[in-house]
Amino acid sequence: MDRNQPKKEPNGNRRQSLNALARYSGMAFQIAATIILFLFLGKWLDTKIHISANFPVFTTILTILGVFLGVYFVIRDLLKKR
Repeated sequence: MDRNQPKKEPNGNRRQSLNALARYSGMAFQIAATIILFLFLGKWLDTKIHISANFPVFTTILTILGVFLGVYFVIRDLLKKR
């Protein structure tokens, strides 16, 4: 075997890499979807419940809750799939 030829990656490693890529990109979409869902829910609540203040209370609270829930779901998935 010639030492100058690059080693070919076996199919098992390539498949494992693609599975990891799909898994982590899915987690990123899960976080984004959770945050966006709670953001729109907060905006909807702010328009339905007219609060005298000009500060979007429900949007702020639910967006922060969405961030925490998104991170929680990802950590739970990471620990479960080990």
